[in-house]
Amino acid sequence: MKLNVWGFGLAVGVVIAAAFTICAFFVAIAPQATTEFIGYLLHINLTGLSRPISWPSYIAGIIGVGLWAGLSAAAAAKLYNFFDLDVNRVYTHLCRG
Repeated sequence: MKLNVWGFGLAVGVVIAAAFTICAFFVAIAPQATTEFIGYLLHINLTGLSRPISWPSYIAGIIGVGLWAGLSAAAAAKLYNFFDLDVNRVYTHLCRG
């Protein structure tokens, strides 16, 4: 099965951009609580690292994260398609010899 490289990349980019938006929303309404929660999940102390979100930082973040995730997913799909083997063809080839 071959993956549609750009379709897969776009889908992943949109999902990650949505997750970024949800995260930014929680940081905007409760920065300290969100920072503590993420620190708890990652098992690190993030005290004092929270900062306010502005519209320019949100726009830059959503574009950057969405593009990075989408292009990474497209590259992964391209590699998947490259390494995808027809198992029946390989099995038949190996069993004949």
